[in-house]
Amino acid sequence: MTDEKSPSIAAGLINSRFPWKLPRLDFEFAKYSFKTTVKQWKSHLDRARQGDAETQWEVAEKYFDGCKDRAGRIVVKRSMRKGIEWLRRAAENGSAPAQSHLGVLLGDGNGMTENPREALVWLKRAFRGGGDSYVAVNIAVTYRQIGNLRHAVRWFRKSVALGDDGALIQLGIHYFWGRGVRTNAAAAVRYFRKATTGKDLCEFERDDAFFFLGIAYLEGRGVKLSIPTARRMLKRANVDNDHPAARSLLATLGASQNS
Repeated sequence: MTDEKSPSIAAGLINSRFPWKLPRLDFEFAKYSFKTTVKQWKSHLDRARQGDAETQWEVAEKYFDGCKDRAGRIVVKRSMRKGIEWLRRAAENGSAPAQSHLGVLLGDGNGMTENPREALVWLKRAFRGGGDSYVAVNIAVTYRQIGNLRHAVRWFRKSVALGDDGALIQLGIHYFWGRGVRTNAAAAVRYFRKATTGKDLCEFERDDAFFFLGIAYLEGRGVKLSIPTARRMLKRANVDNDHPAARSLLATLGASQNS
């Protein structure tokens, strides 16, 4: 395998304009995970109707996920429409978690008309109300969604400063492909490598960090080209056989080796 061929292998899987978009497995979250009684639910609704913002946020959550009692009987039927109604009330009454969640739904167009600009309004209100790294990441993602990549990079940096190790991966992606910032593959590799040992990130994010490190070794950018190391990083990314992009690249590498 030649050095010239290596970049083309990854290019067939990753769009350099949107390198953060990777194929994913579909996961279905548990429904009716909340437990409550009819009496508790009625009391909750009463407090929410009296204008308590945090209770309104909790009511919204329960409508989104649904509630059952201990015997498995449905107490609150799942309703995206009612959840959004209560979510807006909570957000308007100052609940930062509700403002953040509303911003995410508006940005994704999940259950409502997609509106990234309104999403930014609510997300920034939530950030001013708490300065959470999760909110900063969602602001970055929303800016990226509307094509303002420089602002996206700025907010990913804020999230990293607040301790979000998952945001390191996103910064690395922007530096590696020069999206919203000058290309710096060595800096990108440092971000990816740091994320592999980070504590404040979920496992699929850690898998992504290993995946992008694998890309760096595969292309010899920011590190010395090493197909064996690339293969090792990609295998670690797909350690649970749940990373389609890493699995696809490993298959391609195997086919190239055998051709």
